[in-house]
Amino acid sequence: MVDKNFRFNGYEMRLVEVADTDAYYKYALVESDEESKHYTGTVGNFTKDQIVSYVKSIVANNNRYDFIILDDDEIIGEVVISEIEEGNCHYRICIFKKENFSKGIGFEATKKVFSFAFDELHLETVELEVFPFNKRGISLYEKMGFEYIETIKDDEADEPYKDICIMRLRKEK
Repeated sequence: MVDKNFRFNGYEMRLVEVADTDAYYKYALVESDEESKHYTGTVGNFTKDQIVSYVKSIVANNNRYDFIILDDDEIIGEVVISEIEEGNCHYRICIFKKENFSKGIGFEATKKVFSFAFDELHLETVELEVFPFNKRGISLYEKMGFEYIETIKDDEADEPYKDICIMRLRKEK
């Protein structure tokens, strides 16, 4: 069995569990910064029941890995690889509070997840979507080796979420 628990710079990263539902709801939605929500396009309000259903569904889904980043017992972020198919996956990351931005947490968590994705799952490419105004995120992705592919339009989204940049990282040979 492959270990899916990681440590880096005093942080822990592990797969989310149903037992994490209350903490996930608290840290990811109730106490997260508006700036964090803005960068990820999190709009609207979610009930605790919706989060319980969401966490149960992702824990049961064998086609994704949802990691939470912990500082002691506080969930400070998440890293997800999903839509795993034919050597490819989708990736997303969110650090829930701006006080944890620019500390290298996202960079180190991403390195761990990509090592897992490429070395353990034997994936070939990772794709992500990022809003063009998320300069910090784009900088991280470029630092990790992602290349810009295209910008697509979501005609049903409100501004500033209509434009979405697609980026891709290929496994180093």
